[in-house]
Amino acid sequence: MRTYLLILILLILSACSVNPVTGKQDFVMISESQEVQMGREYNAQILKQYPIYSDEELQEYVQSIGESLALKSHRPNLLYRFTVLDSPDINAFALPGGYIYINRGLMSYLSSEEELAAVLGHEIGHVTARHSVRQYSQSQLLGLLSAAVEINSGRTAGNIANLASGALLSGYGRDMELEADDLGAQYIFQDGYSPQGMYEVLSVLKDQEMYAKKIAEQRGQESRSYHGVFASHPSNDKRLQEVINNVSSSYPQGSKKRKDNYLSKIDGMVFGDSEESGIRRGNKFYHGPLDLFMSSSNSWEIINTPNTLIFSSPLGEAILQMTLEDLNFRETPEEYLKRFAQNVIEEDDLNINGFKGYSVKAFQSGKTTRMAVIFKQNQVYQFIGYLKDERSDFTIFDMEFKKIINSFRKLNENEIAYSKPLRISSYKVRKGDTYSSLALKSSINMNAEDQLRLINGDYPNKPLSVGRIIKIIK
Repeated sequence: MRTYLLILILLILSACSVNPVTGKQDFVMISESQEVQMGREYNAQILKQYPIYSDEELQEYVQSIGESLALKSHRPNLLYRFTVLDSPDINAFALPGGYIYINRGLMSYLSSEEELAAVLGHEIGHVTARHSVRQYSQSQLLGLLSAAVEINSGRTAGNIANLASGALLSGYGRDMELEADDLGAQYIFQDGYSPQGMYEVLSVLKDQEMYAKKIAEQRGQESRSYHGVFASHPSNDKRLQEVINNVSSSYPQGSKKRKDNYLSKIDGMVFGDSEESGIRRGNKFYHGPLDLFMSSSNSWEIINTPNTLIFSSPLGEAILQMTLEDLNFRETPEEYLKRFAQNVIEEDDLNINGFKGYSVKAFQSGKTTRMAVIFKQNQVYQFIGYLKDERSDFTIFDMEFKKIINSFRKLNENEIAYSKPLRISSYKVRKGDTYSSLALKSSINMNAEDQLRLINGDYPNKPLSVGRIIKIIK
């Protein structure tokens, strides 16, 4: 044990390196070359999980903004890679070694190049200050200390060199976030932007938090705060404003940037669901690649996640989930479903618009559930419906479960166009236009007026002005 602790102390002493931003000693257990290699490996994993948004011109635009900022940073020796991911989630993040990502979902809600630069500058700040590497090193140290305790107690230590990969993408503390803001503000100011862009992005994200709370109440859920860039700031952050003011007075501003053409760059960008994940239009769902249509009652909400399609009743009292799996055995729908269903109460053969299936009502995992499967080609669509509160009347909601399941069919010719994604378009406000009137013409799936306000920075109730260029969704 003493030998182990001595080695541990020597390791800690040797793991200190000079922070490229502060010039002070930091506890970091990996070299810069190891940091770059780590980023390269995790980049490959990220790109397997999230597809790159297929717009080469937009990718080049984001890369050019990011590269210009990176040259003003404390680590201009790194080759930074900026990637737009094809995800509707409102997020941006960075990996060690200069791999930086922004989701098209976040770009939809930005309104200027300055705001884009603020997001990228913030993420560059995380890289230059080696925040993820420092968190990773601390996780490794905790693993080693835990191993020492296990050795001392006579237990097997297990993998004492745990890579603690979760630390690379976990949230940062308030101090690290503020440092990234400070660095990002420095970089964008020296590149010719106003550091107030940092505050504009904060406003965008705080509006999202307000909206998320409203949606959570509609679904009968607890609200989840935004967990990415600027997450730790209150809406009126005096520390952030001090950082911005200090940057303006302490650093030289770069030459004026080219004309802001951000809105033209995102004109035509996909908004919300991608074609590959299926498109929601009101209470209807269209999936072109799967040749699939489904619908629910008008009062129900359709929630589209990467792996599950969810139909939710008002306030989330009842939920029907649909998932898709490959068929691997030659069996009937009844044989397939009965491998999973327990305590079956009633059962029925299904023949829905030419597709065979099977449905049961069962008592599953302590809940009364509606379970069904539908076979389509060599795939099986699996349904499970349940209530949030068992005291509710299952029979009433079960009628809706069956109605949704029975809506399963192929797309007709007229519906193929509806399976294409919604897109952002620039629009010049005319006399008489209001967000309410524009929402009536929009194809946005839910809360169209709120969504239009959010993408234009006017949430919850700012008015429109004639002649202004805004974003609408077609």
